[in-house]
Amino acid sequence: MTSPFDSFTARAAPGYKGGTSEQRGMRNLLRSAMEREGFRVDPGEWWHFNYRDWRKYPILDIPFEMLR
Repeated sequence: MTSPFDSFTARAAPGYKGGTSEQRGMRNLLRSAMEREGFRVDPGEWWHFNYRDWRKYPILDIPFEMLR
């Protein structure tokens, strides 16, 4: 990828032109796969996606143990 995860620099932008062609290709592959399933990338972070209609759903704070 063009930046490390949680690196809040210009390199984190989904449209960042720098990095290697392989890095940009992997970033774009992830974005394409996520968008096919209804997710949209955050304009400032290549790793942050929101699902369509996400505002309709509450934020949940469920302990991991409860999910098993």
